[in-house]
Amino acid sequence: MKKVSDELLDSGVKSIFGMVPGVGTLLNEFFFDYRLSLKQNRLNRFVEILGENLTADSEINLDNLKTEDFSDLFEAVLQKAIKTKSELKLQRFKNILIQELKNPSKNVELIDHYLDLISNLTEEEITVLYNHRHFTMEFEEKINRLNALKDKQNSLSQQLKKRTIVIGESEEDQALKVISKKLEEQKKHIDSFSKFRNADYYNLSENNFMFYKQRLFSKGLLIDNRMNRFGSTAFNNMGITEFGNEFIEFIKNSE
Repeated sequence: MKKVSDELLDSGVKSIFGMVPGVGTLLNEFFFDYRLSLKQNRLNRFVEILGENLTADSEINLDNLKTEDFSDLFEAVLQKAIKTKSELKLQRFKNILIQELKNPSKNVELIDHYLDLISNLTEEEITVLYNHRHFTMEFEEKINRLNALKDKQNSLSQQLKKRTIVIGESEEDQALKVISKKLEEQKKHIDSFSKFRNADYYNLSENNFMFYKQRLFSKGLLIDNRMNRFGSTAFNNMGITEFGNEFIEFIKNSE
């Protein structure tokens, strides 16, 4: 179906250019010659990158080249390789093929979905997603425990303020010290990750950072874990989804 659509597009463009008096033929030749040359150059570059690893990696099982799944995957990768000018994306596509030759995946359809994400996401978006891997539901539970410690600290502080007679250090004083120490340690740990939720860390404007997070949200990679919390606005405290984690692990494993 894709090939048919491309042929229809080519035919439509030729028809449009052909309607331009005097330069229609020239436009057709320039457009199609240039496009074919561009695709060929990108294909050649990807084959060069892939070939270097095929000859250098001793763990590759070349018998996997003959499988139907790898054949389908290889075709899908080539289609995406000729549509990108990103050297890093070419490296990612290469890594996926090499990994599949070493240890074929059982779920090839999921790999197709991963390929679409690699092709469609910018490197900035992948970086934002990668750093949001810290913000799981477990991380949110740590924030809940931090807030519980704050409440307990405030409660003990209020009790101590009401005392009229102070004789030595009471159990409440000792408890307050213990809680304050735990609170400080927890806060220090949580604050160490706060940079990953700031646009400045990625050298992005607030608008672009918000746009990237919304894009990742729309693809099921990020979720707004704290949307219903008091004082938290939408998309400011995003967390990674299980699917997002699986995608990041797939990229890491292929690398």
